Amino acid sequence: MLTEEQVLTYAQQGYLLADPTLDLDEIACLRHEFDVLSRLDTPDRILEKDGRTVRGLHGCHQRSAVFEDLVRHPRLLGAATDILGEDVYVHQFKINAKMPMSGDIWPWHQDYIFWRREDGMQRPSVVNVAVFLDEATEINGPLLVVPGSHKRGLIDVERDGRPAAGGADWTSALSADLDYTINDTLLAELMREQPAKSMCGPAGTVLLFDSRIVHGSGTNMAPFARRMALITYNRVDNALTEVSTPRPEFLAARTAKPLTPHHPEFRITAFA
Repeated sequence: MLTEEQVLTYAQQGYLLADPTLDLDEIACLRHEFDVLSRLDTPDRILEKDGRTVRGLHGCHQRSAVFEDLVRHPRLLGAATDILGEDVYVHQFKINAKMPMSGDIWPWHQDYIFWRREDGMQRPSVVNVAVFLDEATEINGPLLVVPGSHKRGLIDVERDGRPAAGGADWTSALSADLDYTINDTLLAELMREQPAKSMCGPAGTVLLFDSRIVHGSGTNMAPFARRMALITYNRVDNALTEVSTPRPEFLAARTAKPLTPHHPEFRITAFA
């Protein structure tokens, strides 16, 4: 699915922003399914601080045929295996939503530190594949990345003193008051090396990024949504080890069954 040049760009920069990969009909199906699931009061639905606005849906590929099709989409799964080089499974699936004029921030952080410390992931042999469900612009809270920051490896930051995110406290890893954030001093140092870049593009755009790249996003100041489906593909040989307080399966999958892609011409064409 990826060219050698694209794989090299990903390795050097820690991310790859590709041209739109899914067409607008496929995106319409995904938006429709998001709207359906957003109305359900389920444990995997996270709200903003106002207690009303949806901030994220998690693990919905486990209960939605549409999102199950998405994780097996040949263009997405193929790109993930091009990066990782082995069979993969879905470690985590989520839809991060920044709803109009209300989507809150995601502080600067690395993903891998959560998965290593809270889930028992031994190596960063994972790739995040993000699908833009809406156009991402400079004013609706686009994802921001610091190019090349993945080369620092795991940045050893401490929690803020709250209990561990496992068990009943796992929601602390999904709020605007995020655990394991990057402090101002280190962020300034990283940005002197490489200025941050905003990941903007039309609906259907696909972004691949390393689990160690420093990233975050601001508030949505626009009157339209910025929703993003995020699939974290993990190598099967990097399955999670045991931890004392595991997070729910919809946040950190412990069943490492390799995925098989749909046929090469597959398209998401029908609502579930």
